[in-house]
Amino acid sequence: MTTLSDGLRLSDRVSFRMPVETSWVSPSGDTLRQTAETLLVSRNGGVLRLSEKLFPGQELHLRRNVEGDNWKNTRARVIAEIDQDPPNHFLYAIHLVEPGSDFWDIDFPAPQNAEEALARLLMECSFCQRREVVYLDELQVKSFEIRKCVARHCRHCDSPSIWIEAQSELREPEDGPSTPTVEERVVPRRNRTRVKARVLACIRRRGFQEEIAVCEDLSKGGLSFRSRNQYPEGTRVEVAVPFTPGTGAIFVPIRIVFSQAIPTAGLYRHGAAYIKAALDA
Repeated sequence: MTTLSDGLRLSDRVSFRMPVETSWVSPSGDTLRQTAETLLVSRNGGVLRLSEKLFPGQELHLRRNVEGDNWKNTRARVIAEIDQDPPNHFLYAIHLVEPGSDFWDIDFPAPQNAEEALARLLMECSFCQRREVVYLDELQVKSFEIRKCVARHCRHCDSPSIWIEAQSELREPEDGPSTPTVEERVVPRRNRTRVKARVLACIRRRGFQEEIAVCEDLSKGGLSFRSRNQYPEGTRVEVAVPFTPGTGAIFVPIRIVFSQAIPTAGLYRHGAAYIKAALDA
C-alpha cells in the first residue's frame, strides 16, 4: 500500500474500510454495478478494491448508505490501477470529481496544521458520531494512552464532548502479533522534547507484511519504537501511531535515523523522523 500516487496527499490518508456501491458505463454501453470497499480515504479521493478491470479516466458513480434510507452520492474518476489483490481483485486510486460533497463524512484538517502534532487519529464524537482526523498534542496523547479517549470541542455539536477512535465499517481479520514486553530503555540524546508513550504503532514497508510495533516515545519531529524486524538507517517506511487493529489508521512517511539491536529481547529499537510533505513528492 505504499505505491499510492502522491497526488492523493492533499490531506492525510486514512486507512479505513467501508462499503461503497459503485456503478459505471462499460465500453459497450452497459451500466455495471458492484459493491466495492475502500482501503484508504482522503479529502479528495481514496483507494477502492474491485473485482472488475477498470482503466485510467473511467468515470464512476459512488453511493454509500449513511443511515436508514439516507444515501450519499458523488462522482469519481479512476486515476490508476495501483496494485492487484490476488486472486481476482484490483486496487484503484480514485479522485472525487465533487470533493465538496463531503462524501466520506470525515473532516480533514489542513496538513500544515500537523506541525505541532505528536500523533494522528481518526476519531469520532461520542454524541453525534461525526468523524474527524485529529492531531493530538501531548496531553491528548497521554489521555488516549490511559483512557482510550480524549475530551475536545465538537464543531458539529458546538459543545465539548468525548472523542473515541473511529471503527472501520468492515472489519479486517485479526491476526496481529502479540505485543512484545517493554523493558528498560536507553534513549539517545535528541534535539526535540520527547513524550514517553506506550502505545502500539503499525509499520508499513513496500514488499513486506505490516508489523505491529511498540512505540516508546513521540515528538513533533519523530518517534522511537521497538519491533521484531530491523530497518536499516535511511529506510523509508510509513507509520500509524497510535494504532488499534480494526480502526481507521492514518499512515505518514518516516525515515529511520538509527537502528539498535536489543539482544536480550530479540528486538530492535529504532528512531525515525517524519518526512515533511514538501519532501514527499
